[in-house]
Amino acid sequence: MSDSILTQPVYHCLSQTNAVLENNAELGNGSSVAIWHREESDLTRYQHPGHHTLSCYLDGGHDIRRLFRQRSIGGGAPGRICLMPGNHESDWDVAGEIRFMHLYFSEQQLKGMAERIQDKGSNALELQDLTFFEDRWVNHFCQQVLMPLNWQDKADQLSLSSASDMLLIHLLKNYCSYEATLPEIKGGLAPFMQKKLLEYIESHLDQPLTLAELAIFANLSEYHFARMFKRSFGVPPHQYVMERRLNRANLLLRSSTLPLAEISMQCGFSSQSHFSNRFRSFYKITPAAFRKAQAS
Repeated sequence: MSDSILTQPVYHCLSQTNAVLENNAELGNGSSVAIWHREESDLTRYQHPGHHTLSCYLDGGHDIRRLFRQRSIGGGAPGRICLMPGNHESDWDVAGEIRFMHLYFSEQQLKGMAERIQDKGSNALELQDLTFFEDRWVNHFCQQVLMPLNWQDKADQLSLSSASDMLLIHLLKNYCSYEATLPEIKGGLAPFMQKKLLEYIESHLDQPLTLAELAIFANLSEYHFARMFKRSFGVPPHQYVMERRLNRANLLLRSSTLPLAEISMQCGFSSQSHFSNRFRSFYKITPAAFRKAQAS
């Protein structure tokens, strides 16, 4: 468990309650994510945490209520989201079972993303305070994109950081006092940069590789790099890198007698089980079965 996520006030507040931490990770761009599970009734208070929090309800939450001085509101359910800006105060009466995902990010990160999108400063930026709001895109993204990733495996770090950026862009476009006009990307990477970049990726497939690292190599912002990369190669950076990892594994399985654990390490996977799952998902066969079939 990393030190930085432990310093997030909302994370720290929850860790002092009966909430059970299921999973957490740093996303490579300064933001962090955690999945929590609560079953017992409790009161929870957040006071000016100093960082923003996006909460997406995964299961339960029907009996939770947000308390105000003269009233309370309900409406929690799977798929609902809450946005808690860094300067907000809130009190929650937690009752019944609930499972939720938190994305923690700073005001600086949000402004930085706005600046990278439009290549200009964004000082006037205010995130809305929302409770039990329905956003099908966020719910689908959290459930179908973020959760299936292996948060602890270095091979998925590029996918995690890219996912975090996509969430921040969605929040900018829909829940900020800021009109995010996404610029049209008319061209891709220059041919010489395409060649250099692919060579760099091939020589670092055993490393985590993050979107920020590749963007710096191309001398572009992460936002513009991701879009120019897709325009050049037809797929997002994280998908391209994952396919190259698996293609290398395919070659090593066919041309070497290296143990599966060694192959997984050389292809950038932190664990053999994650490598096997990814390989089976992509090739529809396990690495061991693939090697056996090639030998026969």
